[in-house]
Amino acid sequence: MKINYLLFLFISLFVFSQDHSKHTPWELDGADERIEKNRKGDVVLEFIFEDKINKISNSSIEIDLKNHDFKFGVSFTQLRRFWGQDYGNLYLERFKEVFNYATIGMYWQLTDERSNSKFIDNYYKGILEWAKINDIRVKGHPLMWHEAMPNWVRNYKNIDELDGIIKAHMKRLIESYPQINDWDVYNEPIGPFKPHIPPSSITEWIKQKGGIYPTMVEIYEFVNSVNPNKNYSNNHYHAKDPEFFKINEFFIEKNLNYSSIGMQAHMQSNDNVMSEEQLWNQIEDYAVLGKNIQFTEITVTSSERFKNWKDHQVFLAKRDEVISNGGELDLESKPEYEEYQSNYLKDFYTLAFSHPSVTSITFWNMTDQNAWRGHAGGLLFKDLKPKKAFNTLKFLINEKWTTKINQNINSNTFNFNGFYGKYQGKVIVNNKDYKFEFYHSKSNKDSIKIYL
Repeated sequence: MKINYLLFLFISLFVFSQDHSKHTPWELDGADERIEKNRKGDVVLEFIFEDKINKISNSSIEIDLKNHDFKFGVSFTQLRRFWGQDYGNLYLERFKEVFNYATIGMYWQLTDERSNSKFIDNYYKGILEWAKINDIRVKGHPLMWHEAMPNWVRNYKNIDELDGIIKAHMKRLIESYPQINDWDVYNEPIGPFKPHIPPSSITEWIKQKGGIYPTMVEIYEFVNSVNPNKNYSNNHYHAKDPEFFKINEFFIEKNLNYSSIGMQAHMQSNDNVMSEEQLWNQIEDYAVLGKNIQFTEITVTSSERFKNWKDHQVFLAKRDEVISNGGELDLESKPEYEEYQSNYLKDFYTLAFSHPSVTSITFWNMTDQNAWRGHAGGLLFKDLKPKKAFNTLKFLINEKWTTKINQNINSNTFNFNGFYGKYQGKVIVNNKDYKFEFYHSKSNKDSIKIYL
């Protein structure tokens, strides 16, 4: 009995004395080798000149990866508040330093067809034009959800009419923004009847359809009838929930057309921080389904985390009260947690990037200004100066995981092994520059002809 008591005391002291501001580096066994295997490939360029240069000799070639095939993203849900301001312009410049993929918040509450908001219309038009100019891929988030809806939808009484309204809303989004190729379809599909979700017309609509499963099948069949060529994602906040795996299995059995399984990971409390083993096993568990895996919403804070969700809720309730009285209550970014955020994200991104099924990672908040739930959950401070984590990701994506070539060339063909993505280059022949672009992907089986 004495030994058991001492053992219990030792374990208790160990658990409660852990320093949660310290990140123990992950082992990452084989990660770099998997990145070489899964994210890079051989390519042969064949140069064909119009001005009768028969053969290249004593020349040079420069090639730079300009845009990864892999989607390194940030959510633009914060940007709406800053759009058209100097702060927003700097935010976009910071974004371009690292990222190539943006999630645009298109919640029904914002895209309400009855509000006729010119600001929102202009915002979406502006951000999509900016994305096109800067070669940024975008995702719309989401087509449908049981939260963030206008009150007239939330309280709609005629469920038969609501069915047509919901479908018209989804159709309008898909057709109004043809530039968006990626869509989260129904956000958090196994969540409508969780205890924290208040009843609404949407939950009544789902009940009338016979429950979550038949409703989701109908939604996916409908969006595919509108446009079957989009990349549709099934996204949920808790991939560890067996029900989420089960509904993906069900979708596949029903042969629904969707490309991606989306996983969120908001690590704002200690019990939600994923270990190396948990992250890898979660990816492996879902990889057997044969779909792309997207990490759609990632939060790693540089403010002190809560012990668990119960403690977190106490803070959120207090924060809501302060905000309702016109105040602000945000958690402070701390140097030790800034170090933790940087070190943790280095390992998280490396492990996820190394797995062949993962196609995107989206960090949820880029700045601490107006960060979700008041955490210091951004990669930038409120004044948009970089945190260590921002610079860490910048180094990984732009320096470690990139391909740059500058060497002599003596042939009309050139082969190299490089990261998949969009490239820019030039060949210098007889002191004349010949510029070119090409896309290097896994599907390239033949040489790429470059006409100059």
